[in-house]
Amino acid sequence: MEELLRQLIEYAGDDYCPEQDSFLLMLISDAIDEVSLEMYPYGFSSDKEEESVKQKAIKRYKSNIRKIAQYHYDKQGREGVTGWSESGTSVSYDSSDTPSSYLRGIVPTAKIV
Repeated sequence: MEELLRQLIEYAGDDYCPEQDSFLLMLISDAIDEVSLEMYPYGFSSDKEEESVKQKAIKRYKSNIRKIAQYHYDKQGREGVTGWSESGTSVSYDSSDTPSSYLRGIVPTAKIV
């Protein structure tokens, strides 16, 4: 998680200040949760299993997690917005949530009951 935080700080560049660390960690944590739920769409049987899946997600899908966190960092102040225009510049998003393309390549797992 420290490496992901360092990469997100590097991505933020001059916009970064140490007071943002808790916010950046929240973005990373949310991205890990999103990837974990994509890996296990039917949920977890215990907190221990959930923690194990999160560790696997960090190892296997670090790039996806970083990109999701960066995406939501860039959308600060525009949560829920799917498009906007300002001074002749137009921006549109696939949806107000994480685009499905950021979750592409994540292999879901299901258990046989």
